[in-house]
Amino acid sequence: MPHSSRLLALLVGLFLPIIAFGADVKASGSFTFKRGVNVSHWLSQNYQERPYGAGWFTEEDVAWIAQHGFDHIRFPVDGRLWQTADGALDESKIEPFVHALRWTREHGLGAILDMHFLPGADFNAAVQENAVFTDEKLQLSVAAFWEKLAARFKDEGDYLRFEILNEPVAKENAQLNPFNARMLAAIRTSNPTRIVYLTSNRWSSFGTINDLVLPDDPHIALTLHFYEPFVFTHQRANWVQLPPDMPLIKFPGRVPDLSKIIPVDHFVQKSSNTDLTVAQIDDAFAAVAAWAAQHLKGRELYIGEFGAYQPADDDSKRAYTKAVSTAAERHGWSWAVWDYQGGFAVRSAEGKPTPIMEGLRSR
Repeated sequence: MPHSSRLLALLVGLFLPIIAFGADVKASGSFTFKRGVNVSHWLSQNYQERPYGAGWFTEEDVAWIAQHGFDHIRFPVDGRLWQTADGALDESKIEPFVHALRWTREHGLGAILDMHFLPGADFNAAVQENAVFTDEKLQLSVAAFWEKLAARFKDEGDYLRFEILNEPVAKENAQLNPFNARMLAAIRTSNPTRIVYLTSNRWSSFGTINDLVLPDDPHIALTLHFYEPFVFTHQRANWVQLPPDMPLIKFPGRVPDLSKIIPVDHFVQKSSNTDLTVAQIDDAFAAVAAWAAQHLKGRELYIGEFGAYQPADDDSKRAYTKAVSTAAERHGWSWAVWDYQGGFAVRSAEGKPTPIMEGLRSR
Protein backbone atom coordinates (compact mmCIF):
# COMPACT_ATOMS: atom_id res chain seq x y z
CA MET A 1 0.00 0.00 0.00
CA PRO A 2 1.43 3.45 -0.84
CA HIS A 3 2.69 5.45 2.15
CA SER A 4 0.03 8.17 1.72
CA SER A 5 -2.73 5.58 1.62
CA ARG A 6 -1.41 3.86 4.75
CA LEU A 7 -1.26 7.20 6.58
CA LEU A 8 -4.82 8.02 5.54
CA ALA A 9 -6.01 4.61 6.71
CA LEU A 10 -4.35 5.15 10.06
CA LEU A 11 -5.91 8.59 10.54
CA VAL A 12 -9.34 7.34 9.57
CA GLY A 13 -8.95 4.38 11.89
CA LEU A 14 -8.05 6.60 14.81
CA PHE A 15 -11.29 8.53 14.47
CA LEU A 16 -13.53 5.66 13.36
CA PRO A 17 -12.45 2.63 15.35
CA ILE A 18 -14.01 -0.69 14.38
CA ILE A 19 -14.97 -2.92 17.28
CA ALA A 20 -15.43 -6.42 15.89
CA PHE A 21 -16.35 -9.78 17.41
CA GLY A 22 -18.56 -8.07 20.00
CA ALA A 23 -15.44 -7.14 21.96
CA ASP A 24 -15.60 -4.56 24.70
CA VAL A 25 -13.00 -1.82 24.84
CA LYS A 26 -10.03 -2.73 27.02
CA ALA A 27 -9.12 -0.49 29.90
CA SER A 28 -5.78 1.23 29.62
CA GLY A 29 -2.96 -1.09 30.64
CA SER A 30 -4.97 -4.32 30.40
CA PHE A 31 -4.07 -6.97 27.83
CA THR A 32 -6.00 -10.05 26.79
CA PHE A 33 -5.19 -13.01 24.57
CA LYS A 34 -8.50 -14.22 23.18
CA ARG A 35 -8.63 -13.27 19.48
CA GLY A 36 -5.33 -12.91 17.66
CA VAL A 37 -3.70 -12.88 14.25
CA ASN A 38 -0.35 -14.20 13.02
CA VAL A 39 1.98 -11.82 11.21
CA SER A 40 3.66 -14.27 8.87
CA HIS A 41 6.63 -13.76 6.52
CA TRP A 42 7.96 -10.77 8.43
CA LEU A 43 10.45 -12.24 10.91
CA SER A 44 10.45 -15.81 9.57
CA GLN A 45 9.72 -17.79 6.38
CA ASN A 46 10.93 -14.88 4.29
CA TYR A 47 11.20 -14.77 0.52
CA GLN A 48 12.20 -12.25 -2.12
CA GLU A 49 9.07 -10.11 -1.91
CA ARG A 50 8.99 -10.32 1.89
CA PRO A 51 12.56 -9.94 3.21
CA TYR A 52 13.28 -10.12 6.91
CA GLY A 53 11.93 -7.22 8.96
CA ALA A 54 10.88 -5.29 5.84
CA GLY A 55 8.88 -2.08 5.92
CA TRP A 56 5.65 -3.57 4.58
CA PHE A 57 4.69 -4.14 8.24
CA THR A 58 4.50 -0.94 10.29
CA GLU A 59 2.59 0.66 13.13
CA GLU A 60 -0.28 1.31 10.72
CA ASP A 61 -0.75 -2.43 10.40
CA VAL A 62 -0.83 -2.83 14.17
CA ALA A 63 -3.43 -0.06 14.35
CA TRP A 64 -5.55 -1.84 11.72
CA ILE A 65 -5.33 -5.08 13.65
CA ALA A 66 -6.43 -3.37 16.86
CA GLN A 67 -9.24 -1.48 15.14
CA HIS A 68 -10.66 -4.71 13.72
CA GLY A 69 -11.19 -6.35 17.07
CA PHE A 70 -8.09 -8.48 17.57
CA ASP A 71 -6.54 -8.29 21.02
CA HIS A 72 -3.10 -9.76 20.36
CA ILE A 73 -0.55 -10.56 17.66
CA ARG A 74 1.45 -13.75 17.36
CA PHE A 75 4.88 -12.96 15.85
CA PRO A 76 6.53 -16.01 14.22
CA VAL A 77 10.30 -15.55 14.57
CA ASP A 78 13.19 -17.49 13.04
CA GLY A 79 15.36 -17.93 16.12
CA ARG A 80 18.23 -19.20 13.99
CA LEU A 81 18.66 -15.61 12.80
CA TRP A 82 18.70 -14.11 16.30
CA GLN A 83 22.13 -15.44 17.22
CA THR A 84 25.59 -14.46 16.07
CA ALA A 85 28.22 -17.04 15.17
CA ASP A 86 29.61 -16.96 18.72
CA GLY A 87 26.17 -17.54 20.28
CA ALA A 88 25.39 -13.98 21.34
CA LEU A 89 22.05 -12.36 20.65
CA ASP A 90 22.01 -10.47 17.35
CA GLU A 91 20.43 -7.14 18.27
CA SER A 92 20.25 -6.05 14.64
CA LYS A 93 17.86 -8.94 13.94
CA ILE A 94 15.92 -8.42 17.16
CA GLU A 95 15.43 -4.70 16.53
CA PRO A 96 12.31 -4.98 14.27
CA PHE A 97 10.60 -7.07 16.94
CA VAL A 98 11.43 -4.47 19.58
CA HIS A 99 9.71 -1.83 17.45
CA ALA A 100 6.71 -4.13 17.02
CA LEU A 101 6.46 -4.62 20.77
CA ARG A 102 6.18 -0.87 21.26
CA TRP A 103 3.47 -0.63 18.60
CA THR A 104 1.44 -3.49 20.04
CA ARG A 105 1.73 -2.17 23.59
CA GLU A 106 0.73 1.35 22.59
CA HIS A 107 -2.30 0.07 20.69
CA GLY A 108 -3.47 -2.04 23.62
CA LEU A 109 -2.52 -5.39 22.11
CA GLY A 110 -0.77 -8.38 23.57
CA ALA A 111 2.19 -9.99 21.79
CA ILE A 112 3.44 -13.56 21.53
CA LEU A 113 7.08 -14.20 20.66
CA ASP A 114 6.64 -17.45 18.76
CA MET A 115 9.91 -19.26 18.16
CA HIS A 116 8.95 -20.56 14.74
CA PHE A 117 12.35 -22.15 14.10
CA LEU A 118 15.31 -23.05 16.28
CA PRO A 119 18.67 -24.62 15.43
CA GLY A 120 17.90 -28.28 14.77
CA ALA A 121 14.14 -27.70 14.62
CA ASP A 122 12.41 -27.11 11.29
CA PHE A 123 8.89 -28.39 10.58
CA ASN A 124 9.00 -27.95 6.80
CA ALA A 125 8.43 -31.20 4.91
CA ALA A 126 11.41 -30.60 2.64
CA VAL A 127 13.78 -30.23 5.61
CA GLN A 128 12.31 -31.90 8.69
CA GLU A 129 15.08 -30.98 11.13
CA ASN A 130 14.60 -32.58 14.55
CA ALA A 131 18.12 -33.01 15.96
CA VAL A 132 17.40 -30.63 18.83
CA PHE A 133 15.28 -33.33 20.50
CA THR A 134 18.06 -35.95 20.58
CA ASP A 135 21.40 -34.08 20.38
CA GLU A 136 22.30 -33.21 23.98
CA LYS A 137 24.94 -30.63 23.07
CA LEU A 138 22.63 -28.87 20.61
CA GLN A 139 19.74 -28.89 23.07
CA LEU A 140 21.90 -27.32 25.78
CA SER A 141 22.96 -24.64 23.28
CA VAL A 142 19.34 -23.89 22.39
CA ALA A 143 18.41 -23.74 26.07
CA ALA A 144 21.23 -21.23 26.59
CA PHE A 145 19.82 -19.17 23.72
CA TRP A 146 16.34 -19.17 25.27
CA GLU A 147 17.85 -18.22 28.64
CA LYS A 148 19.61 -15.19 27.12
CA LEU A 149 16.57 -14.21 25.08
CA ALA A 150 14.21 -14.47 28.04
CA ALA A 151 16.55 -12.32 30.13
CA ARG A 152 16.65 -9.79 27.27
CA PHE A 153 12.87 -9.25 27.62
CA LYS A 154 12.41 -9.94 31.34
CA ASP A 155 11.39 -6.36 32.14
CA GLU A 156 8.56 -6.28 29.61
CA GLY A 157 5.08 -6.39 31.10
CA ASP A 158 2.61 -9.23 30.91
CA TYR A 159 1.47 -8.04 27.50
CA LEU A 160 4.34 -10.21 26.19
CA ARG A 161 4.24 -14.01 26.18
CA PHE A 162 6.72 -16.62 24.94
CA GLU A 163 6.14 -19.70 22.81
CA ILE A 164 8.95 -22.26 23.11
CA LEU A 165 8.75 -23.80 19.64
CA ASN A 166 6.29 -23.83 16.77
CA GLU A 167 5.13 -27.19 15.35
CA PRO A 168 7.85 -29.57 16.57
CA VAL A 169 8.44 -32.75 14.58
CA ALA A 170 10.36 -35.00 16.95
CA LYS A 171 10.70 -38.59 15.72
CA GLU A 172 8.97 -39.80 18.86
CA ASN A 173 6.26 -37.87 20.68
CA ALA A 174 7.83 -38.52 24.08
CA GLN A 175 11.05 -36.74 23.04
CA LEU A 176 9.23 -33.43 23.21
CA ASN A 177 8.59 -33.64 26.96
CA PRO A 178 12.18 -33.32 28.26
CA PHE A 179 12.85 -30.67 25.59
CA ASN A 180 9.89 -28.59 26.80
CA ALA A 181 10.96 -28.97 30.42
CA ARG A 182 14.54 -27.85 29.70
CA MET A 183 13.50 -24.82 27.65
CA LEU A 184 10.96 -23.79 30.29
CA ALA A 185 13.57 -24.05 33.03
CA ALA A 186 15.90 -21.81 31.01
CA ILE A 187 13.17 -19.20 30.62
CA ARG A 188 12.20 -19.38 34.28
CA THR A 189 15.67 -18.26 35.43
CA SER A 190 14.61 -14.70 34.60
CA ASN A 191 10.86 -14.88 33.93
CA PRO A 192 9.27 -16.83 36.80
CA THR A 193 5.66 -15.87 36.07
CA ARG A 194 5.47 -14.96 32.39
CA ILE A 195 2.98 -17.08 30.42
CA VAL A 196 4.84 -19.58 28.25
CA TYR A 197 3.15 -21.69 25.57
CA LEU A 198 4.07 -25.33 25.09
CA THR A 199 2.74 -27.52 22.33
CA SER A 200 2.31 -31.10 21.15
CA ASN A 201 4.39 -33.03 18.65
CA ARG A 202 3.83 -33.45 14.91
CA TRP A 203 2.92 -29.91 13.91
CA SER A 204 1.13 -29.07 17.20
CA SER A 205 -1.57 -31.56 16.33
CA PHE A 206 -4.65 -32.61 18.24
CA GLY A 207 -3.71 -36.25 17.68
CA THR A 208 -0.52 -36.30 19.78
CA ILE A 209 -1.72 -34.68 23.01
CA ASN A 210 -2.06 -38.02 24.79
CA ASP A 211 1.74 -38.30 24.81
CA LEU A 212 2.23 -34.76 26.12
CA VAL A 213 3.38 -34.35 29.74
CA LEU A 214 2.89 -30.79 30.96
CA PRO A 215 5.31 -29.43 33.59
CA ASP A 216 3.84 -28.59 36.98
CA ASP A 217 3.84 -24.84 36.39
CA PRO A 218 0.80 -22.57 36.84
CA HIS A 219 2.09 -20.08 34.28
CA ILE A 220 2.17 -22.29 31.21
CA ALA A 221 -0.49 -22.73 28.53
CA LEU A 222 -1.02 -25.24 25.74
CA THR A 223 -1.11 -24.20 22.10
CA LEU A 224 -2.42 -26.43 19.32
CA HIS A 225 -2.92 -25.86 15.59
CA PHE A 226 -5.92 -26.86 13.50
CA TYR A 227 -5.97 -27.13 9.71
CA GLU A 228 -8.45 -29.94 9.26
CA PRO A 229 -9.82 -30.90 6.82
CA PHE A 230 -6.39 -30.42 5.24
CA VAL A 231 -7.66 -31.17 1.76
CA PHE A 232 -9.77 -28.02 2.07
CA THR A 233 -7.48 -25.67 4.03
CA HIS A 234 -4.42 -26.34 1.86
CA GLN A 235 -5.98 -27.04 -1.52
CA ARG A 236 -3.62 -26.24 -4.41
CA ALA A 237 -0.75 -25.48 -1.99
CA ASN A 238 2.48 -26.35 -3.75
CA TRP A 239 4.50 -26.65 -0.52
CA VAL A 240 2.45 -29.75 0.38
CA GLN A 241 2.61 -31.12 -3.18
CA LEU A 242 -0.99 -30.37 -4.12
CA PRO A 243 -1.39 -29.48 -7.82
CA PRO A 244 -2.56 -26.02 -8.92
CA ASP A 245 -5.25 -27.54 -11.12
CA MET A 246 -6.85 -29.81 -8.55
CA PRO A 247 -10.64 -29.33 -8.32
CA LEU A 248 -11.71 -26.70 -5.80
CA ILE A 249 -12.98 -28.18 -2.53
CA LYS A 250 -15.90 -26.51 -0.81
CA PHE A 251 -16.63 -26.32 2.90
CA PRO A 252 -19.04 -27.70 3.85
CA GLY A 253 -19.01 -29.99 0.85
CA ARG A 254 -18.01 -33.30 -0.66
CA VAL A 255 -14.48 -34.13 -1.80
CA PRO A 256 -14.37 -35.68 -5.28
CA ASP A 257 -12.37 -38.75 -6.21
CA LEU A 258 -8.74 -37.59 -6.09
CA SER A 259 -7.12 -40.85 -7.20
CA LYS A 260 -6.41 -39.65 -10.75
CA ILE A 261 -5.46 -36.13 -9.72
CA ILE A 262 -3.11 -36.56 -6.75
CA PRO A 263 -0.46 -39.30 -6.25
CA VAL A 264 -2.00 -42.35 -4.62
CA ASP A 265 0.46 -42.19 -1.71
CA HIS A 266 -0.36 -38.56 -0.82
CA PHE A 267 -1.96 -38.35 2.62
CA VAL A 268 -4.98 -36.32 1.40
CA GLN A 269 -6.14 -39.33 -0.61
CA LYS A 270 -7.89 -40.45 2.57
CA SER A 271 -10.31 -37.56 2.01
CA SER A 272 -11.44 -38.73 -1.45
CA ASN A 273 -15.21 -39.16 -1.74
CA THR A 274 -15.87 -37.92 1.81
CA ASP A 275 -18.12 -35.22 3.20
CA LEU A 276 -16.64 -32.21 4.99
CA THR A 277 -18.89 -30.87 7.75
CA VAL A 278 -18.96 -28.45 10.65
CA ALA A 279 -19.87 -31.38 12.91
CA GLN A 280 -16.47 -32.96 12.22
CA ILE A 281 -14.76 -29.84 13.53
CA ASP A 282 -16.99 -29.79 16.59
CA ASP A 283 -16.21 -33.45 17.30
CA ALA A 284 -12.45 -32.88 17.04
CA PHE A 285 -12.64 -29.96 19.46
CA ALA A 286 -14.86 -31.90 21.86
CA ALA A 287 -12.30 -34.72 22.04
CA VAL A 288 -9.52 -32.28 22.97
CA ALA A 289 -11.82 -30.59 25.49
CA ALA A 290 -12.28 -33.92 27.24
CA TRP A 291 -8.49 -34.35 27.46
CA ALA A 292 -8.04 -30.75 28.62
CA ALA A 293 -10.57 -31.17 31.43
CA GLN A 294 -8.35 -33.87 32.88
CA HIS A 295 -4.86 -32.53 32.14
CA LEU A 296 -4.84 -28.74 31.80
CA LYS A 297 -6.06 -28.00 35.34
CA GLY A 298 -7.63 -24.69 34.39
CA ARG A 299 -4.72 -23.44 32.29
CA GLU A 300 -5.30 -21.83 28.90
CA LEU A 301 -5.73 -23.73 25.65
CA TYR A 302 -4.83 -21.66 22.62
CA ILE A 303 -5.49 -22.49 18.98
CA GLY A 304 -2.42 -20.67 17.72
CA GLU A 305 -3.04 -21.29 14.01
CA PHE A 306 -5.97 -22.05 11.75
CA GLY A 307 -7.12 -20.74 8.39
CA ALA A 308 -7.84 -21.49 4.75
CA TYR A 309 -5.56 -20.96 1.78
CA GLN A 310 -6.44 -18.34 -0.82
CA PRO A 311 -7.69 -20.63 -3.65
CA ALA A 312 -10.76 -21.72 -1.66
CA ASP A 313 -13.98 -19.94 -2.63
CA ASP A 314 -15.08 -17.00 -0.51
CA ASP A 315 -18.20 -18.57 0.99
CA SER A 316 -16.23 -21.64 2.06
CA LYS A 317 -13.55 -19.50 3.70
CA ARG A 318 -16.20 -17.59 5.62
CA ALA A 319 -17.91 -20.80 6.72
CA TYR A 320 -14.67 -22.46 7.79
CA THR A 321 -13.22 -19.65 9.89
CA LYS A 322 -16.60 -19.14 11.52
CA ALA A 323 -16.83 -22.84 12.36
CA VAL A 324 -13.34 -23.08 13.89
CA SER A 325 -13.45 -19.85 15.89
CA THR A 326 -16.94 -20.69 17.14
CA ALA A 327 -15.83 -24.16 18.23
CA ALA A 328 -12.84 -22.72 20.09
CA GLU A 329 -14.91 -20.13 21.89
CA ARG A 330 -17.55 -22.69 22.80
CA HIS A 331 -14.91 -24.38 24.93
CA GLY A 332 -13.50 -21.11 26.26
CA TRP A 333 -10.31 -21.37 24.21
CA SER A 334 -8.38 -18.46 22.75
CA TRP A 335 -7.21 -18.38 19.12
CA ALA A 336 -5.07 -16.69 16.49
CA VAL A 337 -5.92 -16.93 12.82
CA TRP A 338 -3.26 -17.54 10.16
CA ASP A 339 -2.55 -14.97 8.82
CA TYR A 340 -2.44 -11.18 8.46
CA GLN A 341 -1.40 -10.55 4.84
CA GLY A 342 -0.07 -13.83 3.51
CA GLY A 343 -1.76 -16.64 1.61
CA PHE A 344 -4.49 -16.96 4.29
CA ALA A 345 -4.95 -13.22 4.76
CA VAL A 346 -7.49 -11.38 6.89
CA ARG A 347 -6.49 -8.12 5.17
CA SER A 348 -6.27 -7.73 1.42
CA ALA A 349 -3.49 -5.95 -0.45
CA GLU A 350 -5.94 -3.04 -0.82
CA GLY A 351 -6.33 -2.83 2.95
CA LYS A 352 -9.83 -4.31 3.16
CA PRO A 353 -11.13 -7.24 5.26
CA THR A 354 -11.08 -10.52 3.34
CA PRO A 355 -13.66 -13.35 3.46
CA ILE A 356 -11.51 -14.94 6.18
CA MET A 357 -12.01 -11.82 8.28
CA GLU A 358 -15.71 -11.74 7.45
CA GLY A 359 -16.05 -15.29 8.70
CA LEU A 360 -14.50 -14.33 12.03
CA ARG A 361 -16.92 -11.43 12.37
CA SER A 362 -20.04 -13.39 11.50
CA ARG A 363 -20.39 -15.35 14.73
